[in-house]
Amino acid sequence: MPRVSVIIPAYNAEAFLTRALRSVVAQTFNDYEIVLVDDGSTDGTAEIARSFKQVRYFHQPNRRQPATRNRGLKEAKGELIAFLDADDEWLPEKLERQLAFMSERDSEISFTDTYVSSKGKRVGRHSDLVPPCDGDILLGLLRQSFITINTVVARKELLERVGGFDENVPFRSHEDYDLWLRLALAGTRFDYLDEPLAIYHRGFASDSSDRISMHERYLEALEYFDASYELPPEARSQVISTLNRTNAALGRMLLQQGRLREAAPHLRRVAPDTMRHRLLRATGRVLSLFVRPK
Repeated sequence: MPRVSVIIPAYNAEAFLTRALRSVVAQTFNDYEIVLVDDGSTDGTAEIARSFKQVRYFHQPNRRQPATRNRGLKEAKGELIAFLDADDEWLPEKLERQLAFMSERDSEISFTDTYVSSKGKRVGRHSDLVPPCDGDILLGLLRQSFITINTVVARKELLERVGGFDENVPFRSHEDYDLWLRLALAGTRFDYLDEPLAIYHRGFASDSSDRISMHERYLEALEYFDASYELPPEARSQVISTLNRTNAALGRMLLQQGRLREAAPHLRRVAPDTMRHRLLRATGRVLSLFVRPK
């Protein structure tokens, strides 16, 4: 049995899958298997995956990321699970360094820093953009999402204990955030290794519509957490604070694009606990006088 199962979900990933797989094959730690779940690809993903002898390849109809990762968990043989998205990559010592770190701390789950890459160029460390915390991360996690899934290694039994990824969450792109939150609510200690051991490839878009979409998806996740989980009082207060901040930021961005009808409800939702928030709420009320819902 391998010690580590590397789970890679892939959907039409032929443009970058080779890079991800090569980064696993190049690891200085070699007691692993690669579990690649093809989520209904129609390109050359299958051929690329099968060209690597280390890969155990599974195909399924398209079912979205949570179901794809859960299929990987089901098929995994290792006691430890490492996640890697098909468009990201690891540095060669990633598993060796992280597993030694986890052994020292008797860790059930850990994550590391990662480089952020834009258009093939490293533009900084993720921790510079979103500072992480470790140990009891519940409040920090409700303040901002700081764990990138391509850095996580966890005991398979731990992930199974909370049911893996929720396939029924009503939002996209933050399904892993939901899993970390459920683990934190269960009292799990998260250990953070302050070394960039992966490369997170993203567009790093400056286009304002992309930033708006990102904030909208984040807001959907926060609203779901607020409505769905029994949070302790301090955590509930943190969610409300983060919702206020996110609504304010989203409202401002929509205003800057002249999208007044969409901006008004976000600005009205900002709680009046500071002068800035009072101004934002007042702006939302004024807009509502001129912009009526369709």
